[in-house]
Amino acid sequence: MNKIILAADIGGTTCKLGAFDENLDRLAKWSIDTDTSDATGYLLLKKVYDSFVNYIDESEYAFSNVIGIGIGVPGPVNFETGEVNGAVNLYWTESVNVRHIFQQFVDCPVYVDNDANVAALGEKHKGAGNGSDDVVAITLGTGLGGGIISNGEIVHGHNGSGAEIGHFRVDHDQRFRCNCGKSGCIETVASATGVVNLVNFYYPKLTFKSSILQLIKDNEVSAKAVFDAAKAGDQFCIFITERVANYIAYLCSIISVTSNPKYIVLGGGMSTAGLILIENIKTEYHNLTFTPAQQGTEIVQAQLGNDAGITGAAGLIYTYIIEKDGVK
Repeated sequence: MNKIILAADIGGTTCKLGAFDENLDRLAKWSIDTDTSDATGYLLLKKVYDSFVNYIDESEYAFSNVIGIGIGVPGPVNFETGEVNGAVNLYWTESVNVRHIFQQFVDCPVYVDNDANVAALGEKHKGAGNGSDDVVAITLGTGLGGGIISNGEIVHGHNGSGAEIGHFRVDHDQRFRCNCGKSGCIETVASATGVVNLVNFYYPKLTFKSSILQLIKDNEVSAKAVFDAAKAGDQFCIFITERVANYIAYLCSIISVTSNPKYIVLGGGMSTAGLILIENIKTEYHNLTFTPAQQGTEIVQAQLGNDAGITGAAGLIYTYIIEKDGVK
């Protein structure tokens, strides 16, 4: 019988679960609610395991057919040990060794990584990365995160902090404080939160009139409202969009001379702003970036959406067991 991979993308409210074949084609996906009542992580991981058991019992497979289990978690992960050094959204205030807990339930290999890293791996294998060995994914949401795939493998660094790209300091005036405790991180000026920061900072200083003035006064402005107004020709919102695009382009430029990816994949809610954001990013990127480092590099929109996490979690097993060791 064919082998399968089980995958979990653990989020703050929902755990997305899936089963994939050895070619990383999805066989099934489903979800369960995230249990955040236990700071040790045991109860949540046991419920994920129980859900896998239910899937196996109702399928034609057995656990002996499982090559491995990949798990993405919203927190800093030591890839070598499978230990998560706290996860705010899961209320894990101390380190939780996800691999150790999960291997109390199963005999197969268990691989654990940060959710942004596994999303990047998903886009590499089955999304906009088109199978390239050199892919960077940038997630533009409430915050800004991402993952770097270099020579076919995730960049982790010596302590798991590799590719924490949301914390490049690009705002050297350090106008806005980041959740990391420092100021000036790109997350504070080029995420959905960053868009609002820039609107509130610049509007009192500029003479532009704006169609979103009432939203600003009511403290209800959003990144979507800014981009929609920019598309309609609002000059203030066009200015903000260009500022945001310039910051992201600068990040892409730094990444290009560091790891020289074939694809830079933009995902998250802000990536759906469309051409007004992405074309501005591309224009400034080409102005900024060392010419040889940008040749052949494509800035593209992510394709997998909410499925990037479970695809990438399964991709951990595909990358580090099937491709690396030839196990099928």
